[in-house]
Amino acid sequence: MTRARGKAQSPAEFQAIIAGNRMRRMGRIDAMSPALRGLVNDYGYHVVDTCIGLGVGKPRQIRHLVETILDEFSPTRGTGSAQGQRGSRS
Repeated sequence: MTRARGKAQSPAEFQAIIAGNRMRRMGRIDAMSPALRGLVNDYGYHVVDTCIGLGVGKPRQIRHLVETILDEFSPTRGTGSAQGQRGSRS
Protein backbone atom coordinates (compact mmCIF):
# COMPACT_ATOMS: atom_id res chain seq x y z
CA MET A 1 0.00 0.00 0.00
CA THR A 2 1.17 3.50 -0.74
CA ARG A 3 0.19 6.61 1.06
CA ALA A 4 -0.82 9.76 -0.78
CA ARG A 5 -2.44 12.85 0.69
CA GLY A 6 -2.96 11.18 4.04
CA LYS A 7 -4.88 8.13 2.76
CA ALA A 8 -3.63 4.57 2.45
CA GLN A 9 -4.13 3.30 -1.08
CA SER A 10 -3.87 -0.02 -2.81
CA PRO A 11 -1.59 -0.34 -5.84
CA ALA A 12 -4.65 -0.36 -8.11
CA GLU A 13 -5.94 2.89 -6.60
CA PHE A 14 -2.51 4.47 -6.95
CA GLN A 15 -2.32 3.44 -10.62
CA ALA A 16 -5.79 4.91 -11.20
CA ILE A 17 -4.60 8.23 -9.76
CA ILE A 18 -1.50 8.18 -11.99
CA ALA A 19 -3.64 7.37 -15.05
CA GLY A 20 -5.98 10.26 -14.20
CA ASN A 21 -3.03 12.65 -13.88
CA ARG A 22 -1.73 11.52 -17.28
CA MET A 23 -5.13 12.05 -18.88
CA ARG A 24 -5.43 15.57 -17.46
CA ARG A 25 -1.91 16.42 -18.61
CA MET A 26 -2.58 15.10 -22.11
CA GLY A 27 -5.81 17.10 -22.19
CA ARG A 28 -3.87 20.28 -21.36
CA ILE A 29 -1.34 19.50 -24.09
CA ASP A 30 -4.11 18.77 -26.62
CA ALA A 31 -5.70 22.13 -25.80
CA MET A 32 -2.47 23.98 -26.73
CA SER A 33 -1.86 25.51 -30.13
CA PRO A 34 0.15 23.44 -32.63
CA ALA A 35 3.16 25.72 -32.08
CA LEU A 36 3.08 25.18 -28.31
CA ARG A 37 2.62 21.42 -28.77
CA GLY A 38 5.74 21.46 -30.92
CA LEU A 39 7.63 23.14 -28.10
CA VAL A 40 6.35 20.52 -25.66
CA ASN A 41 7.73 17.89 -28.03
CA ASP A 42 11.10 19.69 -28.24
CA TYR A 43 11.62 20.79 -24.62
CA GLY A 44 9.11 18.93 -22.48
CA TYR A 45 5.79 19.80 -20.91
CA HIS A 46 7.17 21.17 -17.65
CA VAL A 47 9.48 23.65 -19.39
CA VAL A 48 6.70 25.02 -21.60
CA ASP A 49 4.14 25.03 -18.77
CA THR A 50 6.56 26.89 -16.48
CA CYS A 51 7.19 29.54 -19.16
CA ILE A 52 3.45 30.00 -19.66
CA GLY A 53 2.93 30.16 -15.89
CA LEU A 54 5.53 32.93 -15.68
CA GLY A 55 3.82 34.96 -18.40
CA VAL A 56 5.97 33.97 -21.39
CA GLY A 57 3.26 32.60 -23.64
CA LYS A 58 4.29 33.26 -27.22
CA PRO A 59 5.96 30.25 -28.86
CA ARG A 60 8.76 32.38 -30.36
CA GLN A 61 9.56 33.86 -26.95
CA ILE A 62 9.57 30.46 -25.25
CA ARG A 63 11.86 29.00 -27.92
CA HIS A 64 14.23 31.99 -27.65
CA LEU A 65 14.32 31.75 -23.85
CA VAL A 66 14.98 28.01 -23.77
CA GLU A 67 17.56 28.08 -26.58
CA THR A 68 19.41 30.95 -24.91
CA ILE A 69 19.59 29.03 -21.64
CA LEU A 70 20.65 25.80 -23.33
CA ASP A 71 23.31 27.57 -25.39
CA GLU A 72 24.74 29.23 -22.30
CA PHE A 73 24.92 26.19 -20.07
CA SER A 74 25.76 23.41 -22.50
CA PRO A 75 29.39 23.40 -23.67
CA THR A 76 28.53 21.42 -26.80
CA ARG A 77 25.91 23.86 -28.09
CA GLY A 78 25.70 27.33 -29.44
CA THR A 79 27.99 30.28 -29.37
CA GLY A 80 30.90 28.87 -27.43
CA SER A 81 30.56 31.29 -24.53
CA ALA A 82 33.17 30.76 -21.83
CA GLN A 83 30.90 32.09 -19.12
CA GLY A 84 30.45 29.57 -16.34
CA GLN A 85 33.27 27.31 -17.57
CA ARG A 86 36.41 26.69 -15.55
CA GLY A 87 39.83 27.26 -17.00
CA SER A 88 40.93 29.26 -20.00
CA ARG A 89 39.62 28.84 -23.50
CA SER A 90 42.01 28.78 -26.36
